[in-house]
Amino acid sequence: MKYYILSFVIIVKNFDENLKISLSAIADLANEIVILDSGSTDNSEQIAKSFGAKWFVNTDWQGFGKQRQIAQRYATGDWILALDADEEVTPKLKQSILTVIKTPPANTVYGIKRLDFIFGHQIDNALWGVKAHWRLYPKTFNYDNNLVHESVVLDGATTAKLEGFLHHHTAPTPLFWLEKRLSYAKAWADDRHKQGKKAKFFKVIANPLWAFIKQYWLDGRFLQGRYGLIYSLLFTQYTFNKYAIFYDLSHNQAEQAFAQSIENNQNLRPISLSQKKSTLSLVMIVKNESKHLAACLDTVRDLVNEIVILDSGSTDNTKQIAQHYGAKWFVNTDWQGFGRQRQLAQRYATGDYILVLDADERLDQTLRTSIAEVLCLPVQRDKVFSVARVNTFCGVEVQNRYWYTDKLARLYANDSFQYSALEVHESLDQHNAKNVVLKGYLPHITNDNLYHFLVKNIRYSHDWAIEKHKYGKKVSLVGVLFHAWFSFFREYVIRGDMLSGAYGYILAVASLGYTLDKYIILWNLNKARKN
Repeated sequence: MKYYILSFVIIVKNFDENLKISLSAIADLANEIVILDSGSTDNSEQIAKSFGAKWFVNTDWQGFGKQRQIAQRYATGDWILALDADEEVTPKLKQSILTVIKTPPANTVYGIKRLDFIFGHQIDNALWGVKAHWRLYPKTFNYDNNLVHESVVLDGATTAKLEGFLHHHTAPTPLFWLEKRLSYAKAWADDRHKQGKKAKFFKVIANPLWAFIKQYWLDGRFLQGRYGLIYSLLFTQYTFNKYAIFYDLSHNQAEQAFAQSIENNQNLRPISLSQKKSTLSLVMIVKNESKHLAACLDTVRDLVNEIVILDSGSTDNTKQIAQHYGAKWFVNTDWQGFGRQRQLAQRYATGDYILVLDADERLDQTLRTSIAEVLCLPVQRDKVFSVARVNTFCGVEVQNRYWYTDKLARLYANDSFQYSALEVHESLDQHNAKNVVLKGYLPHITNDNLYHFLVKNIRYSHDWAIEKHKYGKKVSLVGVLFHAWFSFFREYVIRGDMLSGAYGYILAVASLGYTLDKYIILWNLNKARKN
């Protein structure tokens, strides 16, 4: 019996571990394996070539649809089977494929059902209605131009579904899922925004809720236990990220807030320090803060005796800006977390007092006066001084300063206190010293856009979970859910985000997502250790 030529076509980037599994399953089935890479830095190429694959590269990324089109041009087979590097052909599916390629390619496109796996656990029930993806087709067909969620253009083709399943190893770890899905969400939002489509806030609320109902109940993942629930929650978060980023692209006010902060700086009045009795060192840790650093230093340089800046690897002109203000510049790229970096920075300071600021923070006039008043007294080693930080989220002051502000200990005696060694959410080790809240506010431009905020949240959630796991912290799945939902209640109700419209809701849900992520990562680490 004659078999027509079958070409497997795969697009990849840094998928070496999954690629081994995928190629092993098709090595005896494929006449040709075509792989188009978009810039891998791992061992994907060596693994591909060890299976006899043809390796091509295109780093001019124009979206998944275009990349699949380019990859298919290199294929010579009569039949095309589009495969992802994290998919595995099962034996039953292999037999179905062999049956099809005995027939000459005509006008039929075949769908393949796919069972998803997350963190090594199956989260689709094979007896439920599993969706088929159009993957096996004559070479005369091709993919559409979609940036994400691409599909084969059917153009009136007849369709059929194959027996058997693809096993889709969608994410080996929570971090992998979060980073991959956030990049998809950003690409989806950018594509819609570029097409001129209008973002509607009600979809930021409604679509994630519908996504959970569909993923957990309608798609039968409630049958798959804890991992079915976790997947449904993470997919709900992914849906929220898509619509929230899309909304932010047309409603973001960060540039206006930044411009307003520059204008506010110009209205600051000089502070008299003629009665000054204590010296002050400004201590900062930075990386690529060229946009914000000057605006921050303009609000504090006349108060301090020295500016100490510890950099962790800037590639912009942060150093030149710092030196323009006479800062003492130091570098430490051996990153061990925010707490240790702040400890190291403080060692370079010589002042009686330490003032800790981030580059995206500014002192208002009242706070400047309050700090000057402290400096006009002898050094107070029995207390620390906190500032009321007002957060601007995507350019919006979501938490009304008269309702809630972060109270952060930032001014303290150099020889008596230092920061804790926590990797994230570091704070001053106060030794039970009295805490005095200074008058005035510390405006904080939290982020340039929502995507930037969510990227940082993923990094912080992972670092937090790794640190807590190292010290033996445990959490149950019930605990994961409780912490996540309480974080939403705290943000939206207790801290008053509900008073700030769309961005108040977005910040509260993003906080829920951050808390959910860090506890899921910790929960998964605990499971891995136990196993």
